[in-house]
Amino acid sequence: MSKLRFLFLIFLILLFIPAYRYYQLNQERDLFLAAAEIRNTASEINMQPRKKILDRNGIELATDILRPTLLFKNENDKNIAKDILISESQEIFLNTKRRIYLETKVSKSTLSNIQKACSCVPIREDTFKRYYPFGSIFGPVIGFSGTDGGLEGIEKVMNDDLVIGEIKSTFNQSGRGEKLYGQLEDFINLGNNESLSLTLDTNLQFKLFNELKDAISNSKAKGGSALIMSSESGEILAMVSYPTFNPNNPYRVIERNKVIDDFFEPGSLIKPVTVAGALKLGHIKKDTVINTNPGFVTLSGYKRSEAGGKNFGRINPSETISKSSQVGIAKIAIKFSSDEMRENLGQFGFGKELRMQWINNSAGKIIDNPKLYDIDKASLGYGYSLTSNLLQIARAYSVFANEGIMIEPRILSSIKSDRVRVLSKSAASFILDSLRMTVLDGTASNLKDEAIAIAGKTGTSEKYIEGVGYASEKYVSSFASIFPYNEPKFIMIVSIDEPDPNKYFGGDVSAPVVGKLSKFMRRLKYL
Repeated sequence: MSKLRFLFLIFLILLFIPAYRYYQLNQERDLFLAAAEIRNTASEINMQPRKKILDRNGIELATDILRPTLLFKNENDKNIAKDILISESQEIFLNTKRRIYLETKVSKSTLSNIQKACSCVPIREDTFKRYYPFGSIFGPVIGFSGTDGGLEGIEKVMNDDLVIGEIKSTFNQSGRGEKLYGQLEDFINLGNNESLSLTLDTNLQFKLFNELKDAISNSKAKGGSALIMSSESGEILAMVSYPTFNPNNPYRVIERNKVIDDFFEPGSLIKPVTVAGALKLGHIKKDTVINTNPGFVTLSGYKRSEAGGKNFGRINPSETISKSSQVGIAKIAIKFSSDEMRENLGQFGFGKELRMQWINNSAGKIIDNPKLYDIDKASLGYGYSLTSNLLQIARAYSVFANEGIMIEPRILSSIKSDRVRVLSKSAASFILDSLRMTVLDGTASNLKDEAIAIAGKTGTSEKYIEGVGYASEKYVSSFASIFPYNEPKFIMIVSIDEPDPNKYFGGDVSAPVVGKLSKFMRRLKYL
């Protein structure tokens, strides 16, 4: 028996040796393959911390925050936590298989509820998120940024200047380019850590936004835009659009910055520019009598009438502005040559890009017929056959507020505005007086009793639909203002898109917003 046991033992040993060797070879193979997998280390830039964006008073409009992360042991725990967050109205920015990125200000009670219900590692703050404290109030202006940098608004326009550093991740990489373990992060400072200061004023932005929103609601309009600019410095103090979007959650809907991106035919807002040019060129004098009888004029075979079938009779150039006479302006406009008409509009900045950087900076359009017929000149004279945005109109009206000097709008505190003389002091003063008469005894008389003396011009233009023509009962109703009239400091322009066709004139729809803002600015000592 002992011999049999011995032989059996030998047999087991002989079986074990190949099995053990096979195990050894497999271990060596695994180590070899693992070593082969880690071919090299690699790195990538996965975050770019950005400067704060501040208003003129140092209030934060955009800043970087660290967002917390919950890491769970399994999918089930993660789903439990997600349900708790949703039930307690906490926003989830992103969730992956075992991880949830959270809103930065998750309540302690919410965290406690999650940790009681499931297993997760303690909260850690490990990724940057761009945060916009005022949300939709500044949305179209400030824009937003993502992993690829600035994507809209100031965030995009000033992207290169806003990036202050990069977070570089270094990790092991397989031969197939897969990320493995051992990730390390380093912050690379690119220098220039100062914040970016804008000329915007948060108080004015809030007030203008709310008043514009109310005006749009009250007039059952499609939308609108408005701005306030310092006539002395060109600084934009407020720039609002509605509808808007929340840059903290921008991918649901992104609305344009209508102040800059929306081009429209400004209508009667151009009439002061036409009268100013005619005075400058000597085509009229301040006391020239213009006969508008019988309330219409025929030009190049086309009949043009006063709004509402009115007949203003014999009027002077100032009254063509204050009464917003189509016939009076048409008779002035046909005195221009084709080149003079284009040059005059160009001198006031129409058909020319703003010098302020923006994403879609455009010049707008002016009818490009080599020869302008009388009907073309008349159309340009009262604001048709050309397109502009609100900032271009503000730039043009700065001529009347600054004794004939045009100033470029700006939104960055660090730059200065260009200035150029366009009109004589005398002619600019005459136009400003005419704009004041528009309020005292013209199309914006609902503002005549305001404590702050306002000068301004109403504009109501029919909307042109590409491929269709002018749409019936679709209007853009605007009011361009300068105040205080006696010592101009501010230019404010309001434009309402497609108000109720039963009440759509600029004096009724847009002008009241200016009145409310002037009261607010007086109360807060801006005036």
